[in-house]
Amino acid sequence: MKRAKIVREVEETTDKSAPKLRALPASTPRLPTLGTALVHEVVGSGVILDLGGKLVAAMLDASVHPTVIAGACKRRERVLIERGEDGAIVVLGALRTQPTPGIDAAETFTIEAKRISLDAGEELSLKAQTAAVVLRAVGEVETYAERILSRAEGVHKIIGRMLRLN
Repeated sequence: MKRAKIVREVEETTDKSAPKLRALPASTPRLPTLGTALVHEVVGSGVILDLGGKLVAAMLDASVHPTVIAGACKRRERVLIERGEDGAIVVLGALRTQPTPGIDAAETFTIEAKRISLDAGEELSLKAQTAAVVLRAVGEVETYAERILSRAEGVHKIIGRMLRLN
């Protein structure tokens, strides 16, 4: 019954002439405070934040990967923080301000990693205008281009049962 009353109040607020939602009753537990901050440094499983010009310690929420926060520090992106009832500050995540590969389109993406693995169930395509490389699950590698250049500093092996030249 209580939920239905709250739902009705929320629905009424969508009408411009409807009254505003009532304040929470005093018996409601104090809610955490949300805010933003800049990351000064990532230290182990914690973070040093620049919060209004003051450096404060904070912990990472268990769902936040430290690399995400290190990236936010490097790019000077703000992070979302929560101050609990006990005053402890927890970093909930980074606020993206730059395009993300695989999610957004952009002029340029640079991905830096020791290893990059792309897994496709049936087909993987790399394309740049009229040139392409296609890897197929059936064991085919196909290249398309006006000119294909292959070089080797040492031995250059081409192995196959049959080699067809035009």
